[in-house]
Amino acid sequence: SHPSLQPNGELPVAPSAIAPEGMVNTFSGEQPYVTPRALETEEIPMIVEQYGQAAHNAKLAGFDGVEIHSANGYLLDQFLHDGSNKRTDQYGGSIENRARFLIEVVEAVTTVWDADKVGVRLSPSSNFGSMFDSDLEALFNYVVSELNRFNLAYLHIVEPRIQGHTIVEDDENGLGARHFRSIYHGTIITAGGYSREMGEAVLEQGDADLVAYGRLFIANPDLPKRFALNAPLNQYDRSTFYGGDERGYTDYPFLDESEILMTV
Repeated sequence: SHPSLQPNGELPVAPSAIAPEGMVNTFSGEQPYVTPRALETEEIPMIVEQYGQAAHNAKLAGFDGVEIHSANGYLLDQFLHDGSNKRTDQYGGSIENRARFLIEVVEAVTTVWDADKVGVRLSPSSNFGSMFDSDLEALFNYVVSELNRFNLAYLHIVEPRIQGHTIVEDDENGLGARHFRSIYHGTIITAGGYSREMGEAVLEQGDADLVAYGRLFIANPDLPKRFALNAPLNQYDRSTFYGGDERGYTDYPFLDESEILMTV
């Protein structure tokens, strides 16, 4: 994050005071990341409570469930990786300690919602936000194994080919849905630059149970219908993804009747 996005211009918080490389989107355009403030040990339970309160607020607002975002360099992800977590308290050091914050959050959220209404998102192979770990496989094998005991609605895995905003050559050896299929006992959602054909293939192979679409769904509000008809897709405009007005959010056209008839 950035001070301009924080209450009273305060520093963003992190497991350790390490600045990520790169730039962050702010209301004044892209700005360099600053060095965050390391959370004090006694602050962490309060943040766990905030996750629980957020889950409660979502229920009051009428949502059907919640997803815990522990991916893409956000706070929970930062605690998992030893490249960003240099703590020496019970939330740092060993893999078990670094996963403690996430597990406590899952426990808090599943006291508000039944576990079958809660999902968790992980990006085991992403280096977005300067994320890295000395043993990614051991780390995420442990995390995913621990999540088994909650009987969650699903585990949501970002594929290795997604690195920040870009799609790189698919790494068959990366930590994607296929890797965790034999470790996780429940439903797996896979995400990461899927086309209609790629999504169908991964389901046929049995590597995942569901496929998540982000950019294509932003640009195509009727994406399931377009997929069912194998209809043309609107192209998304990345320049409108972060902030702004209705452009790029509610102004993409639906498939019109004439196109549907021609496609059929």
